[in-house]
Amino acid sequence: MNDTPDLARLIAYCSRLGRQQVDQSLRQAGYDVTPVQSRALIYLSCCCDGRPVNQRDLEQELRLRPSTINGIVNRLEEKGYILRRTSPEDGRCRLITLTEAGQAKVETFRATLDAAGRRLANCLSAEEEAAMRGYLSRVIENLENEVNKV
Repeated sequence: MNDTPDLARLIAYCSRLGRQQVDQSLRQAGYDVTPVQSRALIYLSCCCDGRPVNQRDLEQELRLRPSTINGIVNRLEEKGYILRRTSPEDGRCRLITLTEAGQAKVETFRATLDAAGRRLANCLSAEEEAAMRGYLSRVIENLENEVNKV
């Protein structure tokens, strides 16, 4: 019997602990957004260059069900961090944009998220961290190829 956990389980567990650490950091800093709301705001801030995003794109990015995304978007809209409107081209689509307040929110918690990211690897030397980045990048590329074969 082998007591060494498989690589997939180690990566999944590391991901879970990393998210827990980020969640704790955001709560301790007193932010009024949940971790998943923060991920939505970061996506809108970093990946969309101020362009409106189809709500379905946010569902795919966060890998959550439409009903869950709808709740997240509702709460962010209530807080004034995003605007949601109907697409002029397709009335079935909802377009989401980050407000100035939403962008300011992202900037205020970016330092907290960056610090959490640094704590993730503070047990590694610079060389080990570089090697880990390389290994994980290769694993990600492999998995993306596998997932996109379908």
